[in-house]
Amino acid sequence: MNPTDLWWQAQADGPLLLALFDANDRLRLANAAFRQAWAIGVAEHPARADIAEAAQTAGVGPVDPPGRRQKALRGGYEQAWRDGRRIWWVEQPTPDGGWACTGVDISALAGPQPVPGQLLDAQAGMTLLQSLLSDARAWPLCVATTSPGAEAQTLLASIRADDGCARLADGRLLLLLPSTGPAQAAALCARLGGLVMTEAQWGESATELLLRA
Repeated sequence: MNPTDLWWQAQADGPLLLALFDANDRLRLANAAFRQAWAIGVAEHPARADIAEAAQTAGVGPVDPPGRRQKALRGGYEQAWRDGRRIWWVEQPTPDGGWACTGVDISALAGPQPVPGQLLDAQAGMTLLQSLLSDARAWPLCVATTSPGAEAQTLLASIRADDGCARLADGRLLLLLPSTGPAQAAALCARLGGLVMTEAQWGESATELLLRA
């Protein structure tokens, strides 16, 4: 989550909770949604333990204090919050010894849902993908991408009602295939033509999945 990355720029003001911590568990970078959720000031860069303690004192954040993070592991977990939300977090190590954190509100797991025939923008597509990655009912889960500038209407007319489609910032079309295993997804891509299929891995974030796609 480098602040110069196009993905970060697109998501900085979005609904996903995004943060980057250093090797000492101190906050380096966070978007507005993350700071608001934890009641962290714009210029503040507290340690993870201090964030959790301050949230408990202020009566915000998770119902139960966050457990100790396992730095060597990448994974996802669900957290109940005092305001009634359920947040799904994915934490993953960074090459410098720190870690990246992505959170998505899954209070209503029925949504967001793909809208048949609708082309989503990049931010809405990422939000939908993160929601599907956090919903066990959407698994197995695959995605498929086109070359940049591919025509959308033909693809939208050919996909299934439960599939989603978004135009990424780099111009590619992203096809979301919930409840679809790799064999079925590969067959669908072959029928539609010109798509590259990638199978999702449990515990990864939408960002990490798209880096492989």
